[in-house]
Amino acid sequence: MRAFFSIASLLIVLGVIAVAVKHQLRASRQFLPSANAPSASAASEPFGGASRPNVAQFQRELDRTLKEGMATRASASEDAETSR
Repeated sequence: MRAFFSIASLLIVLGVIAVAVKHQLRASRQFLPSANAPSASAASEPFGGASRPNVAQFQRELDRTLKEGMATRASASEDAETSR
């Protein structure tokens, strides 16, 4: 009897997993590109083709922000040193 329940519960678990996988595969098919979808270049640009900043622009902005932060910290630490 114990073996029967073990096999039955295993089959139920496998059935639930199969249904979940089937549902997931069906959902992923909805997002595949179709023939009437916009071209790859237009689809890759966000907001309807607005110009995208490239990695170099992001890097320059990050470097500038870090330098400003370091300068602010340096001036704050100098002020703290002189006030002692």
